[in-house]
Amino acid sequence: MDALHTPPDRIAEANHRMANSLTLLSGLVRMQARHAGRAPKPLTNAEVRLMFDSLAARIATLGQLHRMLAHAPADDAIDLNRHLRDLGDMLMAAFSSDQQPMAITHRGDECRLPAKNVQPLTLVLCELLTNAMKYAHPSGVPLHIGLCCEAHPNGDLVVRVSDDGVGLPDGFDTEKDGGSGFQIVRALTAEMGARLETSSTSLGLAHALIIPRVLAADTQMA
Repeated sequence: MDALHTPPDRIAEANHRMANSLTLLSGLVRMQARHAGRAPKPLTNAEVRLMFDSLAARIATLGQLHRMLAHAPADDAIDLNRHLRDLGDMLMAAFSSDQQPMAITHRGDECRLPAKNVQPLTLVLCELLTNAMKYAHPSGVPLHIGLCCEAHPNGDLVVRVSDDGVGLPDGFDTEKDGGSGFQIVRALTAEMGARLETSSTSLGLAHALIIPRVLAADTQMA
């Protein structure tokens, strides 16, 4: 559907989503700036590079999201697993290198979510995937990530992100610890009305983002 044949209400909705995304991105940048300003010592060149890489990933993620939403079907129901593949492949292309090779395995059920709930979900996943790509294997060992959405019989959707890295530091509390990335994840998960469950061992880290049936009900009844 091109712009000349797009109904005015769809154009207005697209513009509204874009404005919301830019406002959200501005807030994320300010949050990261505050976090950097509170650092006990100046950031190293490597830390600054990672900070800008993360910002670039967020911008690219929002661009990919809006390209996808521009071609959303009339019922506004998004195929989540297709979206996850596109998102994962884009971030892997940005972060993978000869020094840090990566691979992503995609699987899962048919999961559909109203477009209005896809934006915060996308940014949560961007943070989780970016953290895995940056920190899972500090030594540069090849990284493997699993990414999928599963539909439960009760109507809930569960988006899973897992890696085979070193896991979280001992004593790490996912409810309050971490840098700006975890703060963003917690804030957006609460905004969605979803729930994040995390398990960590020395053999890997796994996140399960549970999206309640009420957020997906409009697309799961067909």
